[in-house]
Amino acid sequence: FIDSGVFGDIKSFRKNYVNSDVNIRELKEKLLPIVHRTLRQDVKEFVPYRERIPITQQFTPTEPEKQLYNHVLDYLRTEAIYALPRSQRHLMESVMFKLLGSSSFAIGRTLEALIKRLRQLLANSKVVEEEIIAWFEQEYENFDDEADQDTDENEPSGDELTEITAEDKANIEAEIATLTEYLMLANSIEHNEKGEKLLVALEAGFTKLKELGANQKALIFTESTRTQQYLFERLTAEKYKGKIVLFNGNNNDELSASIYKKWVNDKNNYGKLTHSKSIDIRNALVDAFRSDDYQIMIATEAAAEGINLQFCSMVVNYDLPWNPQRIEQRIGRCHRYGQQYDVVVVNFLNSDNEVENRVYELLEQKYKLFQGVFGSSDHVLGSIESGVDFEKRIIEIYKKCRTKAEIEAYFDALKKEFEASIDQKLKDVQSVLFENFEGRVINKLRI
Repeated sequence: FIDSGVFGDIKSFRKNYVNSDVNIRELKEKLLPIVHRTLRQDVKEFVPYRERIPITQQFTPTEPEKQLYNHVLDYLRTEAIYALPRSQRHLMESVMFKLLGSSSFAIGRTLEALIKRLRQLLANSKVVEEEIIAWFEQEYENFDDEADQDTDENEPSGDELTEITAEDKANIEAEIATLTEYLMLANSIEHNEKGEKLLVALEAGFTKLKELGANQKALIFTESTRTQQYLFERLTAEKYKGKIVLFNGNNNDELSASIYKKWVNDKNNYGKLTHSKSIDIRNALVDAFRSDDYQIMIATEAAAEGINLQFCSMVVNYDLPWNPQRIEQRIGRCHRYGQQYDVVVVNFLNSDNEVENRVYELLEQKYKLFQGVFGSSDHVLGSIESGVDFEKRIIEIYKKCRTKAEIEAYFDALKKEFEASIDQKLKDVQSVLFENFEGRVINKLRI
């Protein structure tokens, strides 16, 4: 919205602030009396916001799971990989690092896709990128966003492999044999220890919700559509059969279609219809989850923005993103204005994974994401330029660090770096407070 009294007409605005060297300071000064952001913590004396109650659910993978994890990790650290496009290797590797931590089923499905690509490579003697990219987009729904943000300067910039030599053929056949061995191991794993611990975590969470007097509902986040299906099957086999709704970027499963059809035909929803199926099916799934018919929603990142689930008071980070801002968005589906109860936040932690433990330590101690009142992390999250940058540092650790000592040294350096950044942010805030001393600020100082 352009205020003509402040900025003139649209042509003037574009000339001064869009199509030329933008004077950001001048723009900020003009916006200052018009746009004012009140942080949640500024008004928490007057509004009864709810707190976050963190629960950490640790698990230790079985020996076959550990073997699969280490095998695939070593594969991704190999200098020459034919299964991944050279121009997008960094991005696809980062996705595979995350799928490794999600489930053996997610990584098994990924291995199938890579083997298929390599076999096509041998059969056709040429590279076809679109199919493998489409597969990654389907399995990991945040792929497009991360592709837009991926600007790795170390990514090979040369031409993709266009002709296959005899040496290439031998290397590709060896890579197929290696990945097939890993796939057989993945397929031999029937249950994940992490999935078994989800049953324990849900019991603990629901017990806490009962103490709070909140609805017995849980929102479970995973980064993989295959893991989402595994969790649906695993929980359905227990006492949650018929009580689970799925939410993802497609929402094209039979259950979602049935819920959508019933919702559209309900006369009470006529006023809610937008006649956009993608929007209406999202609304139908949220309404179904709100009803007494369903107790659990298993969601991918598609549910992390744009929907209000304040009737639910438990968020389960089955797969914990490395981007702090994405975690905040997830929790914000439930821990938001209008929430009547404290929100239980369950985070899964692989006790056998040193990197995962140190990431969690940073998120918990430095970013304070999992406890406190609304907005407690506003200033801290604002101290980093982008959660994507933080995420890239974690991927770098997976690529470079092989021993516990290397991992600890890297994280100690990273911790000091963010400590300095956060300390400077707090000093800046204090400076602003004293320079603009007024009644509103006194309240803030008291807080």
